[in-house]
Amino acid sequence: MTGSLHLLVYGSVDAGVTDSLRIGVFRRPLTAHGIDVRTWDSFGDDVLNAGSGNGGSGNGGSSGRQAPEEWRPDSGALRDLGLTALAWADVVLFRRWRSTHPVCTECEAPFGSDAGLAAHTRSSGHRSLQPDSLLRPIVELLAGHRELLGGRGVVYDTDDDVLDYPAWTGLGFAAARERDLVLRIMALADIVTVATPVLADRLRPHVRGAVRVVRNAVDPAWYDRHAAADLLGDPRVVYHGAPVRLRDYEVARPAVDTVAATIPGLRRVWVGAAHEARVVACVDEVRPWVDGLAEFGGALAAARPDIGLAPLLDEPFNRAKSELHWLEYTLAGAATIATAFRGPGPYDVIRDGADGLLAASPADWERHLRALAGSATLRGELVGRARERVLDEYTVSVRAAEWADAFRAAISR
Repeated sequence: MTGSLHLLVYGSVDAGVTDSLRIGVFRRPLTAHGIDVRTWDSFGDDVLNAGSGNGGSGNGGSSGRQAPEEWRPDSGALRDLGLTALAWADVVLFRRWRSTHPVCTECEAPFGSDAGLAAHTRSSGHRSLQPDSLLRPIVELLAGHRELLGGRGVVYDTDDDVLDYPAWTGLGFAAARERDLVLRIMALADIVTVATPVLADRLRPHVRGAVRVVRNAVDPAWYDRHAAADLLGDPRVVYHGAPVRLRDYEVARPAVDTVAATIPGLRRVWVGAAHEARVVACVDEVRPWVDGLAEFGGALAAARPDIGLAPLLDEPFNRAKSELHWLEYTLAGAATIATAFRGPGPYDVIRDGADGLLAASPADWERHLRALAGSATLRGELVGRARERVLDEYTVSVRAAEWADAFRAAISR
């Protein structure tokens, strides 16, 4: 298929970092490839009205009508069933996982209704994921009546191992409740897209169709912000992440603290957890998390990182993570030191000693930190070569072509 293509996204394209990174930033570039992107809730769809309590049966159709077996609907017939969005689409994209149960994802308290959960989050201040009452009925409808797709492609995308979220992420129990739904979508999908080869291998046994690796992308414009002239530290050693990632930072922390004790000018900086006491206690400077890809990229560049740390515990969930930290540090101007895993891992893409440094032991972390802290020339060489690769292989414009090919392939399957 070489003509225009309508891509229907279930859920948000830009409500969070992962939504933006995997689809939101590509909306405009995809138009150059003949792909128009819309979200399901941008339509006046009877299915949505039913699910939101504005009328209808609430069972996935506007009036409770069931599509007969072997029925091949046209767009008009789909609209009659209340599936206006599906009538428009050529490809339907589902992403990651969504909470579909009225359970607080922070404290695990169950509720009899979405309204009860909403009242609980207001009174408790818990940052619970709000349940999606539409996703299960829609997936069940499409899985039970595949003829409704009428040749339309289905794509499922994730950049995390959605089948095995550890408890330490704070999402383990909530994601486990949705495992059956994720597996059902994977069985429905013509193509499953993932961010890394490790993740592709892990999900392939559960997938009916093909699995494609579409790596993450960045835009140099996101990091176009100058640091304040009076920032302390030379060099500035930066780590960025949420407070829960302190467990990963501990991989590098002994080496960072040892080197900092012998190099007076070195400054330890954490971006993303300004008010977390445990983080404040282990670095010299803390900066808050900033929402938005461009906003965060600018904040990272403004922190003036000279050395970027990408430590990860060597465990299954982390092995499926992407090389995003390396991309971000590179465009923010920092030379990266990253964890070398015992097997395949996120930083296999780094050419050790050429466009980054890999550390497999505490001794490696200390050795690399001392080398980079002592040589601005070495830092510049590593960043320069890394930047060339990132601009050549990881930009939004490059990745948009891969996404377009994947969406078209979903129809051909």
